[in-house]
Amino acid sequence: MNKTKLLIVATCIMLILIGCNNLNKTSVINSEEKKFDGYDFEQSLYYDYNSKIKFRVSPMVQATYLAVEMLYEETGFTNYKYSRENVKDSVENFKEYSDHYFLKLLSSMIKEGFSYDAIPKSLYYFNEDFRMREDIVFDGEVLRRAGGKENLVDFIHQLKEFRMDSDFELYFKDNKGMYLDIMGKGQDMVTTYKVAETIEEFYGVPLENPVVTITPFTTNAYGTSISRKDGSIEMLPTLGVYEDKENFIALLIHEFSHGYVNPLIAEHLDVVEKTKDLYEPIEESMVKHAYPTWEISVIEHIVRANTAIMIKNIFGESAYKYELIINRDRGFKYIDDVVESLTYYTEHRDVYPTFEDYYPVIMNVFESLSDTN
Repeated sequence: MNKTKLLIVATCIMLILIGCNNLNKTSVINSEEKKFDGYDFEQSLYYDYNSKIKFRVSPMVQATYLAVEMLYEETGFTNYKYSRENVKDSVENFKEYSDHYFLKLLSSMIKEGFSYDAIPKSLYYFNEDFRMREDIVFDGEVLRRAGGKENLVDFIHQLKEFRMDSDFELYFKDNKGMYLDIMGKGQDMVTTYKVAETIEEFYGVPLENPVVTITPFTTNAYGTSISRKDGSIEMLPTLGVYEDKENFIALLIHEFSHGYVNPLIAEHLDVVEKTKDLYEPIEESMVKHAYPTWEISVIEHIVRANTAIMIKNIFGESAYKYELIINRDRGFKYIDDVVESLTYYTEHRDVYPTFEDYYPVIMNVFESLSDTN
C-alpha cells in the first residue's frame, strides 16, 4: 500500500473515531447562539402575584416533567403515578421529539439518580432566561444527583433547545386557561382556610418568599426550597391541586413545613446519628415511600406530626385523627410520640415562641425512644 493510500485510510479511521467519541460527548449549547434570537420563550404564569402565597405554573418545570413522562418506559420514573392518563395526549403530541438530545441527556441523568425533588430544585437554580442564578447557595447533594454543575448547565441549555425545537411555548400558551383555572382553585382554598396564617402561627416566624409551583395532574409533591447567599430562603413547594380540599391543604402545609424542618435537622445530625437504631424496625416501610435513610425518616415524622396539628386547627378533630391514622398505616411508627410532644409545645408558646425554640425537645423524644429500644 503506497503512502497516499495509507494517509487516506488513517484519516478515515481518525474521522470514525472522532465521530464515535462525539456520540458520548456532552453537547454544550451556548445560550448566546443566534439561533435563539427572536424566539419568544414563555415566562412563568402567576395567578395573583400580590398574594401572600403566590401560585405559578413554570414552563421550565412543565417542559421537563413532560420530557420525564416521555421517558417513562425507558427509565421507570414518573411524576404521574396515579394520573398518567391525564398526560397521555401531551406525550403523544410530542412523540416526534423522542430522539431529541435533551431527552437522551435527561434519560442518562435519571438513571444516575436525577429524579424526585432533584428535578424541580435544579430548575430553580436558574432564572427564566436560562441563566444560572448568582444569589443562591447550591445544595451539594442536588448537584451530585444532577451530575455536577457543568452537566446541569448543559441540561438547562438542552432544555432551552428542546422547548424551541418542539415549539413548547405554543403548547404552554394553549393551556393557559387550564393553568389559571387550577391555580385559582388552589388560591381560593389557601385564602379561605387561612393557610399562611396557620403556618406562621405554628412555626412562630413568617413564610419566606413562598411561591407554589403548580404541576397539573401530578401526584408527586416536593417541599423544595432554595437558600440565598444573604441568609434568607425561598420556599418553593411543587405539587398539583386536588379537588379534595383537606387533602390539598394538608399536602401544601406538609411541603411548606419542609422549609422549616429540614434546615433544623441538618444542624443537628449528631442526634439523628445517635438514634439511627430506630430506623431498622421501619426501614422496609420507609423505603417503599422513597425515604431510604433515617435522616429523611426523622424529617418526615416531624413534618407529618406538625401537619396533623395544623390540620386540626383548620378542619377539626376528625381530620386530625385521619392524618394520624393514615401515617400510622404508612409505617410512621413514632408519629404519636412526636405529636404528644408537640401538644406540649402548642400549650406553652409563652416559653417556646417558635418551633425552632422547641426543636431540641422533639429530638429528645427520639433519644428517649432509642434508649428504650
